Amino acid sequence: MSRYFKLICTYLLLTLLSSNAKVEISPTHWNVILTQYRPYTDGDRLKESFETLIEKSKIEEKPFLQIIYKSLLADLYSKKNDKKNSISERLYHESITLAEQTHHTGILIWANTQFGNYYYTYSEYISALPYFLKTSRALESLPESKIPEVSRVLIKNAYFFGTIDDNDKSIELLETALKLTPHTSNDYGSILYAIGAVYLKENDLEKAEAYFLRTIESANTTDDEVRRAKALGELANIYGLRGDTDKAKRYLLEDIDISEKKGDQRNTMYAQIQLGKLYFKLGNLEKAEQVISNALSYATTKLYLKGFEKEILELQLKIAQTKHDDQSELELRKKLDKIYLHLSVTDGQEIVDKVNWQTQKERIKWQLEAEQAKLDKSSILKWTWASVSFLLGLIIILTFLSYKRRLKFQSLRFERKLLSFEFEKIRSEQFLTETNNTLSSYQVYLEKKNEQIDQLEYEIDKIKNESERQSLESLLDSHLMTDENWMLFKNAFIAEKEDFYYDVLNTLPALTESNLRIILLQKLGLNNQEVANLLGITIDAVKKSKQRMRKKYGETLDQVLKEPSYV
Repeated sequence: MSRYFKLICTYLLLTLLSSNAKVEISPTHWNVILTQYRPYTDGDRLKESFETLIEKSKIEEKPFLQIIYKSLLADLYSKKNDKKNSISERLYHESITLAEQTHHTGILIWANTQFGNYYYTYSEYISALPYFLKTSRALESLPESKIPEVSRVLIKNAYFFGTIDDNDKSIELLETALKLTPHTSNDYGSILYAIGAVYLKENDLEKAEAYFLRTIESANTTDDEVRRAKALGELANIYGLRGDTDKAKRYLLEDIDISEKKGDQRNTMYAQIQLGKLYFKLGNLEKAEQVISNALSYATTKLYLKGFEKEILELQLKIAQTKHDDQSELELRKKLDKIYLHLSVTDGQEIVDKVNWQTQKERIKWQLEAEQAKLDKSSILKWTWASVSFLLGLIIILTFLSYKRRLKFQSLRFERKLLSFEFEKIRSEQFLTETNNTLSSYQVYLEKKNEQIDQLEYEIDKIKNESERQSLESLLDSHLMTDENWMLFKNAFIAEKEDFYYDVLNTLPALTESNLRIILLQKLGLNNQEVANLLGITIDAVKKSKQRMRKKYGETLDQVLKEPSYV
């Protein structure tokens, strides 16, 4: 009964608030409450504390306290489960619904940022996008003084836009947050670090280094060892790019040591990946394997760390290729194919590009709305021509961007198809090796080669892009029977059919090597077309070669060719 009474009271309060002018709240007041209750780790204790607080609060404050309570409780469930969960999502939704009913833009920005950051934490960028778009638009027209936890809000929005490669927006938000944050706050070092990370992504090493050095100074002041470790790790990346590998290695080892001591497993993993890349670059494969193996053991424990797992497996693949470890290479490719599939719908580069594209479209929409507002305030005739010109330019830009994006997708599809062909080639060659080059295995192997050649020729006929055509033609050439492959096949044939082989040489004296290839391949059961495919010649060339042999050897050749095939 008490539960329903509370719901009725909340509804009446919201109805009263929505029927009147917006309630003015002091973000400073909410910041004090958030500072007090955000550290809570027990849901029951949080609930009891907020019930007492709500009971003692003014009637106009109660809805805002409910918004904060539901969002903080959602945070607790998220941290407890360390993954997406239905309880957190329900609570965030309720928090945003209550915030919308208050008609208070500041608290709505805060609530949307909380929910957006929840999805961002678990690499669900498409799900996070609507909430950050809402906050981004609202932030443009609302003074920072009206927003609870304004620095935290700006930082979280900046992280998201930086992740989807909207770097200018990210830096703009971070610089605003920096001005609003006291130098003695841990958030100040976090902002400096985030700005440095954006500049590093843009390859502006000088600016990035300056911000990371400032981050270390701030971390030393606030005794934030983890932030100091992260800054050292990024400085190591910069020194690595400049060729100072000794300094880079030393900083990464210090980063790992601090992160392990502080129990920050994610940053430990990240630093180990960077160190593994550095060891690989230096040619120390053993240390590279060891350190990224440690990183992989943590990356595989969380679904939202698949992006890091991909990065680790790609480095392991490079190591396997360097060591010519074909078995490991095949296994790693299989694992990577699964991860690429997962990332294609969560946080892979395609998703990042898609989210960035949607963000830009939304911003263009806002710009169009702004133009429309200007049009309403002035002469319709004057602004009509301006809007038409703007729209025409916009259509041209969008058409161009759409064309470039389509080309990129086509390129990605082609690369996947090319990898698939290459993988099939490797697998068939591995099969031949594992079966000890027997004639029966050669039959299967050559049949597979013919199938792959037919598929490649089909794809080549369809492709208009010259670069892609050359890639496929190069792969097609690799399927042809080289002199080395011919010798391996001939040795396998002699090993199993020695009597027949020498009978052919004795029966058909002065037989050329090219003619011998045709005879032995046909004895294995291949027809004229299949022989032509493998030898890289036309079917007419095969027929003419056989005709010339008939003229030279007469019925003796026909007798050899009519004998049972060795299949």
